Amino acid sequence: MLKLTVAVLAVALAGTASAGWRSMRLEANDEASFTKSLAVFKAKLSPARRVVFGEALKDIWVKGTLAAEAEQREYTASDYYRQIDGLGYDEIVRLVDPTGDTAKARYRAAAVRTRAATPDWAEAERGHAAFVEFSRAGVNGANGYPVGGRGGTGGTGY
Repeated sequence: MLKLTVAVLAVALAGTASAGWRSMRLEANDEASFTKSLAVFKAKLSPARRVVFGEALKDIWVKGTLAAEAEQREYTASDYYRQIDGLGYDEIVRLVDPTGDTAKARYRAAAVRTRAATPDWAEAERGHAAFVEFSRAGVNGANGYPVGGRGGTGGTGY
């Protein structure tokens, strides 16, 4: 019985831990609550999801502004906050893109950019070790030139 209880508890905890950002709701009663809630989302979302989320929020603002102009009225921050208050990540990214196609494309592009910008630490360590070995052999810069460039006039040689 104890094993069953532990197993159920473990599954329940794993479910809540993995929910994380998916269970979050945007609080947008006013600018202060929106700013605070946005900071929490930013802290919880991966870099790629932050891009998707931010772009979706911009799309909502643009669409709201265009709709208001068509109705010959102003789209205010209060209108915007009212529209997004209480929505979760998936609801935000699908509000102006019900198919989710734009969000998926943005996610893929952001994930590629994020991976390209994030160094592979193991490879960086290997590169550093190789640089140290070259330095010990008397080769201090790129392409065998001493640090400071070809003429030794300063710089890093890179």
